[in-house]
Amino acid sequence: MGSRIDALVLDLCGADTHPLAARLRGWAQASRAVAAFLEANASKVRRKLRVPGPAALADVEAELAVAAWLLRERRWTLAYEPLAASGGRGPDFRVAAPDGSGAFFVEVTRLRDMDGDPALRLARALTDKVGQLPAGAVNVVAAVLPSGVDGAALLADALRRLDRAAGGQDGAGGLDGRAFARGRPRLGAVLLADVDDAGALHADVHLLPGARHQLPPETVRRLRALG
Repeated sequence: MGSRIDALVLDLCGADTHPLAARLRGWAQASRAVAAFLEANASKVRRKLRVPGPAALADVEAELAVAAWLLRERRWTLAYEPLAASGGRGPDFRVAAPDGSGAFFVEVTRLRDMDGDPALRLARALTDKVGQLPAGAVNVVAAVLPSGVDGAALLADALRRLDRAAGGQDGAGGLDGRAFARGRPRLGAVLLADVDDAGALHADVHLLPGARHQLPPETVRRLRALG
């Protein structure tokens, strides 16, 4: 399997010196499901790995780290950019059992800069992401944060600000609280995640009240079991 993984990583990255080559190799060697996912989506992954600049590449790393984390649940399959063919923006992943049951969508965002006002940055990211979640579906936003951040407190602060902005009490920072309020019923949960030095992702599940389509308890249990 080693030579096959090496060939796959070389095909995706173009060179072993690519900044994410070692990370992809580690994920694929640790999981047949990840290797199969990368092979099945080689053209998309290859294109994403060609993005210019370290910040954009770190966004791709966060997205693929979430994919590797989700695929630790052996009863799930993953579709990459499942609604892309319909045009417009859509979630990064559709997660489901092999027979299609229990499906939910995951959109990934990464907070690039925690300086200044990180709660404001998270609030802006959530506002942007809820607009691309499909109606009539179970949806999750995975926010990848730097290690050591108190994600629960950060999320609570971001949601409070969005609620105030929606009520016209606080428009500071350019928050469009009304846009978030319109999209919030589509959002069932936020995953607050970080990626350690070995490339392993760790996430906490935060359920949001008021979603039209809540995550089923079994899905929540499986997500939390991934750690």
